[in-house]
Order: sequence, then C-alpha cells, then structure tokens
Amino acid sequence: MKIEKPFFGPVLLIFVTAVLFFVHRQIVLGISEEYTFFYDVWKIYLFHFIVTSLILLVLYFVGKKVPDYVGFTFLGFILLKMVAAIAFLIPLIKMENVSKIPDFISFFAPYFIYLFIEIILTLRLLRQSLK
Repeated sequence: MKIEKPFFGPVLLIFVTAVLFFVHRQIVLGISEEYTFFYDVWKIYLFHFIVTSLILLVLYFVGKKVPDYVGFTFLGFILLKMVAAIAFLIPLIKMENVSKIPDFISFFAPYFIYLFIEIILTLRLLRQSLK
C-alpha cells in the first residue's frame, strides 16, 4: 500500500527547529552570565535536525516500499538515535569538576521534543499505510 497524502514531516521539522532554536537560544543567553554551556545551541539543534531528518527520510521510504516494517524501523532508529546522543555527549560526560545538569537539560529537552515529533509522524505513516 502506498502513501497517498503528502508527507508534511519536513515542513513541520523545519518550523519546529526554527522556533525551538530561537527560544532555546534566548534562554541560554539569559543564563549564560551564571553558567557557561559546553555545547552551543546551534550544535545541539544541528545534531537533532540531522538525526531526525534521516530517521524521517528512512521511515518515509520504508512506508512506501514495505509499510509493514515502519514500526520496526522506527524502533531500530530510535535505538541508534540514543547511541548517537551518547556519542555526542561523551566530551561533556568526561569533564570533571563541573556541573553538567544545565548542559544535559539543554540537550535532552529538545531531544524529547524531537522524539515526540518522530512518534507523531511515524504514527501518521502507520495510519496511512493501513489504508
């Protein structure tokens, strides 16, 4: 079964990334007097945008070719996303004698927002493939 409705994932992803980036940047600029962040906001959003774009691209093509495997593909890529997040955070994890909590919050708040978007769009793909 083919996906017939247009897939709005890229538009949603770009919009959410732009809004979240500017809000997050303003929050970090407000806190930067008290705390120096290890990662720049743009690096965090570049990571999330690239990883989420790749996941959605693969899910879209799997949905077109073998729609029965969209769910399994999603689970596999979420596992890979977790591994990529750990690899991205290794330099921060290895740091000693600094508070890492603001950096982890700065990374994982958008991580879960992007994960929510991935879930919503995957569910949409699954519903379309069932029709």
